[in-house]
Amino acid sequence: MNIGIIGAGLSGIVAARELVRHGHTVELIEKSRSVGGRLATRRIGDGKADHGAVYFTVRGEALKQAVADWVERDWVRVWYADPHPRYVARDGMNALAKQLADGLTVQLNERVEAVSMESGTVVVTTDVATRHYDRLLITSPLPQTFELLADLSSQVAESLRELTYAPTFVGLFEFAGDTQIGADGIIDTDLAPGLLKIINNRQKGISTSELVSVYMDEAWSEAWYERPAKDTLLEIERLLTTVTGDAPIQSRQLKRWRYAQATDVWHEPYYKLNDAPIYLAGDVFLEPDDASGRTRFESAYVSGLRVAAAMRS
Repeated sequence: MNIGIIGAGLSGIVAARELVRHGHTVELIEKSRSVGGRLATRRIGDGKADHGAVYFTVRGEALKQAVADWVERDWVRVWYADPHPRYVARDGMNALAKQLADGLTVQLNERVEAVSMESGTVVVTTDVATRHYDRLLITSPLPQTFELLADLSSQVAESLRELTYAPTFVGLFEFAGDTQIGADGIIDTDLAPGLLKIINNRQKGISTSELVSVYMDEAWSEAWYERPAKDTLLEIERLLTTVTGDAPIQSRQLKRWRYAQATDVWHEPYYKLNDAPIYLAGDVFLEPDDASGRTRFESAYVSGLRVAAAMRS
């Protein structure tokens, strides 16, 4: 089959690898200039800073087997354990996404505008081309997905449409000298209101320079989302100084994630439209027995595996 996948984040990449492995022709369409989605790493000066997923943990057997292979390939390593091992990619989380996507067909910098059906074929209209597929997988955040499926909205369950997302701000700060953040390079407890976690990417092992990622919690990010970026960054810096004191900052940047975390989840690992060969997957789609009840790296990985198996049948 000729299969299209919208979104080259972890779920899309994992599904693509599985489908290619079983002999299908697969094409990923990604609006950004790189694969990875929230497996995001930014180069700042001579250093690197993760500003999406910070680390991942492993609970289920499917991801455990994959991670054993990634460790053997030296793609990932254990950062610290509390109590479960926290895994990180050797050169930043985006490097892992690129390693997993190596050899796949990916159309970068291409934005999908609409999805429709024509004589049993899925038609994907982008800003540069019209593409036709036997089956389609969409892994973008659900609000964006539903915009693409405007002509097929009657085929999507209303309860799925009701799922909402919370935003997250991440401040990226370059310090002039050593700035110790906890014992392992992370502090995620006993922080000032609004701060979710603070990470030193040098201590984490991915940066040669002192780059600190500051993650804000959902309530704070929602309250500040419409404010000017300059004011938002200044407030994040003010809160950061409650931990770093007067350590000199050389540069500062702001990342805004509009759909960072789903406030609820769908208790199936994927969703298929009623009467069209179109599937939805991503970290919001959890297996029914998933005890965590929240979106994360592992839920994205498993969703990609499960939807690929369904699309092959």
